[in-house]
Amino acid sequence: MVMAPHMTARLAGQAAGQPSTKNGEWSYYTADVKGSRYSPLDQINASNFNQLEVAWRFKTDNLGTRPEFKLEGTPLMVKGVIYATGGTRRSVVALDAKTGELIWVHAEKEGARAVSAPRQLSGRGLSYWTDGKGDDRVIYVTTGYRLVELNAKTGAPISTFGKAGVVDMKIGAVVGKGEQIDLETGEIGLHSTPTVAKDVVIVGSSFREGLTVKTHNNTKGLVRAWDVRSGKLLWTFNPRVPPHRDALVGLLRRSSSRQ
Repeated sequence: MVMAPHMTARLAGQAAGQPSTKNGEWSYYTADVKGSRYSPLDQINASNFNQLEVAWRFKTDNLGTRPEFKLEGTPLMVKGVIYATGGTRRSVVALDAKTGELIWVHAEKEGARAVSAPRQLSGRGLSYWTDGKGDDRVIYVTTGYRLVELNAKTGAPISTFGKAGVVDMKIGAVVGKGEQIDLETGEIGLHSTPTVAKDVVIVGSSFREGLTVKTHNNTKGLVRAWDVRSGKLLWTFNPRVPPHRDALVGLLRRSSSRQ
């Protein structure tokens, strides 16, 4: 984990009852909703770092059709349980933080939809949400661009979220002049973790890397937000259409004509 300046005030957007790094927990990909990447723990320091020993290992080779060669995720740790994604199927695992023992595992077998996904493998990890009263959930995006919510204690899908715990985020993604992309082969995906702010889950979108885009008429990028409890779509931000598009286009044309 990367360290950054210590923040003591409760962070905006971080719900009451949310786990804290002060207790040794790490409930966000970046430690907290503001991305401080800081933990105040000081048991391990420069004087004893060379005395550390491996306590346990957990291999992800069997979490998918083949061993993964590029593990880039950041695990979360809440209430003595480590949550992480791993393997070519982007499975979610819950492990005992002390022993590494597997508590539960969840995977979505997405078939051709996952094979054609622009962002493969286990991704950057997952997110955590709690109401502070015992309703604890982990949230992640599959390789096939589905938003999934699981019971943090059991790994079971949250039946009241979306359809049986799943929101198909390809629905609403379009090409051209608003044509719905194919739900199996349409290009859109994500490596990143969902952003959780209070009771809202915010998810962006990604596409093929580098110069691998086949056409200029590609899927349009979206940033969308869903209700963390129900999976109801709350809002959509379209980054490709500025408020004053016509004025901007005119300005660009005039600028190019002067060159």
